[in-house]
Amino acid sequence: MSKLYKERAWDSVESTYRQEIYLVNGYRFLGYSKRVGMPEVKDKQILLQNWILRMYKAGYLDESNDRCHDAEKIEYYWKDNVKRNYKLAFTLYQDCFEWNEAPYRPPIDEFLKSFYKIKAKGLDPHELLYTHKKASPSDPLDLSKKRFYDKEVLQRFCMKLIRSNAQELGAVKAFYINYCDKHLDGYNQRADEWFFRTIHFG
Repeated sequence: MSKLYKERAWDSVESTYRQEIYLVNGYRFLGYSKRVGMPEVKDKQILLQNWILRMYKAGYLDESNDRCHDAEKIEYYWKDNVKRNYKLAFTLYQDCFEWNEAPYRPPIDEFLKSFYKIKAKGLDPHELLYTHKKASPSDPLDLSKKRFYDKEVLQRFCMKLIRSNAQELGAVKAFYINYCDKHLDGYNQRADEWFFRTIHFG
């Protein structure tokens, strides 16, 4: 982040999200997703995901990182544009998360499940999940990188592609089979075939 960005005050009026960090030593820090006089990231899902990943990178959600005190919890709030106040959405702990309000739940829920599964495996969520500004549009059927850490999340992704007509059923099924064989515990003919037979379109 630029020096100018860090020097600006938090924008408590125009920010989409608010964050409250509670440290194990009793201190509490408040932050917002936007600085005064500076633009906010347009994609609000990426904005929130990257913010969480930066908290991991900074050490608050990484108990093995000695650079700062561990967080007891971090609370995230949505901006209610009707009532013009912030509502608690979910809380992150070191090993789990808890939902409160859920207007934006499905995509973030998937991200958080992946975040904690990667963390539990001793891998770096920031390295695997962070979305960089200049990244080119990714191929949804790309097999080169492990993006899903269990079949439940992979199946939801495939179902979204099929129901939105973003990809042909045959292409998605081939991707699913190859992804399971390459990154998960392999394709199970009976159980996984059942998933594709039960998909309802529209």
